[in-house]
Amino acid sequence: MKFRPRSRLTALQSGLSEVLGVDQLKQLADIGRIRRDWAKIVGPVLSQHTEPLNIDKGSLHVAVDHPAMAQQLRFLHEEIRQACFRQCRVTGISNIRSRHQPGAGIPSRNISKPVARRLSLSEKKTVVQEIGTVRNKMLRRAMFEARVNQLRYLESSEL
Repeated sequence: MKFRPRSRLTALQSGLSEVLGVDQLKQLADIGRIRRDWAKIVGPVLSQHTEPLNIDKGSLHVAVDHPAMAQQLRFLHEEIRQACFRQCRVTGISNIRSRHQPGAGIPSRNISKPVARRLSLSEKKTVVQEIGTVRNKMLRRAMFEARVNQLRYLESSEL
């Protein structure tokens, strides 16, 4: 009976580098690390509206869901480059290019939704007294609803 020779395990990275090439594999690893830590690099708000796509010839390409987010990326260009190095050890990013793409963004996993509380009658009466001098009925009603909702969502530490 013939036995086949025992196979030797090799790292997945060495196999991929043979197929893709060392440079392409490095770019894929870099963009993977940036995507993983994107919320830490740009912050939770900006990360929900932007998404890193790839790195090409020193440019980090980022999809944005609104032109205002593209402008924000331009303003924060240098800080984002430095954060990519600090957070992910990615070097060689010389500029950031944005592309409008509806639905872009990486949803945050740990966003907790605020919980509304019930207001007592005395709290509502206080709001009525605050806005009692407004003569326009529609404006007074809108102000009342806005203030009541603001109070409902305030944290107990903010009261």
